[in-house]
Amino acid sequence: MPSSLTPSEQKSPSSSSQPTQYLGTASNLSSLTTTPCAIRRAFFSEQRAIARVCTAAFWNDVLFGQLIHPHRLQYPNDNDLYWLRRTQVDWWDWSHIFIVATTGKDSVSRRGKDDERIIIGQAHWSRIADSEAENYAAGWGLAWWDPRRLIKPIVSLCVRLISWLRPNRAADPEQEDIIERSYGFLDHIWTKANARSPSWYLESLAVAPAHRGQGVGRTLVQWGLDQAEKEGIACSVISAVGKERFYQRCGFDVGPVGRSGEGEGNPLDKVPGGLIFFREARAATEREWKETSR
Repeated sequence: MPSSLTPSEQKSPSSSSQPTQYLGTASNLSSLTTTPCAIRRAFFSEQRAIARVCTAAFWNDVLFGQLIHPHRLQYPNDNDLYWLRRTQVDWWDWSHIFIVATTGKDSVSRRGKDDERIIIGQAHWSRIADSEAENYAAGWGLAWWDPRRLIKPIVSLCVRLISWLRPNRAADPEQEDIIERSYGFLDHIWTKANARSPSWYLESLAVAPAHRGQGVGRTLVQWGLDQAEKEGIACSVISAVGKERFYQRCGFDVGPVGRSGEGEGNPLDKVPGGLIFFREARAATEREWKETSR
C-alpha cells in the first residue's frame, strides 16, 4: 500500500489537501481485498462515524465490550461516546493518524455528503518515540512554541467536563479508564535499547462486521507497516484475544514480546489476550531488494 501521506505533507490533523488524504483504492493496495473501497486519512467530520464502526467492531470484545461496557445493551448508543471522546482528543495530537476505509458515492473527497460516504473500517496509528521532540524532528509533531499545541489540552479539558455532565451510561465507571490506568506498565517494551523505539503503533483497528474477512483490516494495517518501513523504524501492535494469527500474517513476525497485563498492579492483569507483536525496523530498500531478486 504505497502511502502518499508523508511527514513533510502533514499540515494538520484535519488537513483536507488531496495528496495528504487519499492513499489509494483497496483494490490496488491489497490483493486480498474483495471490497471496493478507498483508503485515506479521515476527515474531521467523520469522527462520529469512526466511533460508530468501533462500537460495532468491538461490541462483543472481552475488554471494550464486556468489561468496559457491561450496560451496552441497555444504552447501545452511549457506547459510541467511549470511542468518540478519545478520538476527539487524539485527533489534535500530531503523532496520531486516523486512516479509514470508505465506500459509497464520493468516498474520497470532502465534497460528498457524510451519508454518501460509508466508513467500513478505521485504523488509529500513533508514533511512539522517546520524546515529543523526536517525533517533531521526524515530521510528526509541533515545535514547542507552536500555538496549536494548546488545542489538545483544551479539547481534553472540554471532553472531561462533558463526560462529567453526560456520562457514558453503557460503561462501568470503575472500568472505563482501565486502559489509561495501565499506561506506564509497558514502557520497558518500547525502548531504543531493544530497537523498538521509535515505532508506529496500532492503537486500534476496527472493521464493520458486514465487511470482515474481505481484506479491509489487512489493508488498513498495511499503512502503518509501510510508513514504518519508509522511516526505517519498528511497527507494533497489542493484539486482541484471538487475533494473534491475523497480525502475524500481516507481517508482525516478532513476538509475542510481552503482554498488556504484565506488571504488578496492572489493571489489565486478568484480561485475556493483549499479546504484543513487532515488526523490526528495516529500510524500504530491503523489501525492494527482495522483490527484485525473486
